[in-house]
Amino acid sequence: MVDFVILCTGRFSNYPNIPNFPPGRGPEAFDGKVIHSMDYSKMGSEKAKEMIKDKCVTVVGYGNSALDIANECAKVNGMEKPCTMVVRTKQWIIPNFYAWGINISNFYLTRFAELLIHKPGEGFLLSILATVLTPLRLMISKFAESYYSIPMKKHDMVPDHSFFEGMVGCMLSTTPKDHYKNLEEGIIVIRKSKTFGFCKEGVLVEGESTLVKSDIVIFGTGFNGDQNIKDMFMSKYFHTIIVGSTSTTAQLYRSSLY
Repeated sequence: MVDFVILCTGRFSNYPNIPNFPPGRGPEAFDGKVIHSMDYSKMGSEKAKEMIKDKCVTVVGYGNSALDIANECAKVNGMEKPCTMVVRTKQWIIPNFYAWGINISNFYLTRFAELLIHKPGEGFLLSILATVLTPLRLMISKFAESYYSIPMKKHDMVPDHSFFEGMVGCMLSTTPKDHYKNLEEGIIVIRKSKTFGFCKEGVLVEGESTLVKSDIVIFGTGFNGDQNIKDMFMSKYFHTIIVGSTSTTAQLYRSSLY
């Protein structure tokens, strides 16, 4: 007999998130190599560098894995073989937690920060408090955005969602060293598109007439982490409730235990 069961099965493993493609536009139409960031990381540093060396690499995504891989490609190949990033959703990316000389983690990664947001199962008083503190939440978010958006505006990469939403929803990535320098020099090229497909010689980006010539395409598109925990239960009822409400962010963790 137990009071709580806590499942620490890993959210970012085992089930890679692979985009869906219309018939004839998936990886099967491509003559090159297609892998997920999970497979790339399993290779080890030296083998991975050997694979991408002197190759035209296209990285799909703009999260931590995609950014790290793209900048590693930039370091290995330089201007000889620029790396292309196909970005569907813009993300907040930050070099560190200091904005205008202030450590903003004090506003987000503390017990006080939990009072600023509505949570699953919150009581009446916590709900009222989160509502009353809304102006403070907006002020903090705008303060952080005023700093972090400066280099992002140059490349039209400021997200549509607020910095606060990105932070509490785990939609925030760390900027690799020299990332913006690589963008300025054209060693990394960003193509923004909601959809794309494959052809024999590379990737076709929606709205563009020229293809992105590629030898290797790497999906930095994350994981279907909820599947890890769903597969532990036979009950279909548990499958529907175990990862929390679909209206909340960071479901797996915020619905676990308080």
